[in-house]
Amino acid sequence: MKQPFLSTLILSLVISLGYSQSKCDIVNHYEDFISIEKSNYNGRDFITLNAVKHDKESCFSELVNANLNLIDYLLENFSMNENQSNLLALNDNNEISRIYFQRLTNDSMFNAVMVDFANKSIDEATPKDSVSMDKLLNTAVKFFYIPDINNDGHYMVKICIGINGLRHTESEREPFLEAFSFTSIWKHYMGGGEFSIYDEFVNNVKQLYKLNLGVEKEEQLLRAQGALFMLMRNNDLLKDMLKSEYEKQKAFLPFVLVSE
Repeated sequence: MKQPFLSTLILSLVISLGYSQSKCDIVNHYEDFISIEKSNYNGRDFITLNAVKHDKESCFSELVNANLNLIDYLLENFSMNENQSNLLALNDNNEISRIYFQRLTNDSMFNAVMVDFANKSIDEATPKDSVSMDKLLNTAVKFFYIPDINNDGHYMVKICIGINGLRHTESEREPFLEAFSFTSIWKHYMGGGEFSIYDEFVNNVKQLYKLNLGVEKEEQLLRAQGALFMLMRNNDLLKDMLKSEYEKQKAFLPFVLVSE
C-alpha cells in the first residue's frame, strides 16, 4: 500500500516539521499511545499493534483518545510494517518495543501522516482539508468489496481493513478519508440500531444476481465490483451514517465536510 500519494504530505512535513513539533510534538511520543506486544495463538507467534488511551496531559491527548480506531487504521495501512519477522525472532518484549519505536519514529510515511493529522485536527493556524460527500463516498464504497466468485458462482464478499477496492482504483490514497470511512462503517456494520450497514450491504449484493454480468469469471467479477460500488454509492443509509459520524467526530477530524 506504499504509493506516491504522500508526496504532498511529505512536502508539508519537510516545510513544517520543525514548527509543528515545537508546538505539538506527536512523532516523538508514539510510545505513549501505541502498544506493541508479541503474542502466540495455536503455536503461531504474531505482533499485536494497537492505539491505546493516552493518559498523560499533552497537546494531542484529546486528539488521540477521540481517534483510537482511526489511528489503528493509519498504523496498519500507512506505516512500514514489512520487517515484523525480525521482531518475531526476539523474545524480550522490551527489546521488541525499543526496536519497533526506533523504526516508527524514522518512518517518513507514517510521520508525514501523523504530523498532518495533528496539524489539521488541532492547530487552528493550519486549515483542514475540504471534502465533499461525493469524495467521501468514493472512498467509503471501496470497502464493500467482492474479492472473488466461488465455484458455485456465488459472490465472496467482505468488509476488510486490508482487502478492499482501494489499491486497484485509487492512484492517490486519502489516509484520513479511508480511516474515517472504515471505522465508521465497521462501527455500524453489525450493530443494528439506526444504521444497519450489514443489511444494506447484503441487500445490494443480492441485487447483483438479477443481472448476468459476464460469461468469463474475470469479467463478471470486475463488473460486479463496479456495480456494488455504485449501489453503495447511491445508498441513502450509508450517506446518512457518514454524515452522522462526521457530526459526532468533527471536532477532532483533519477535514471538513462541505456542500457540493
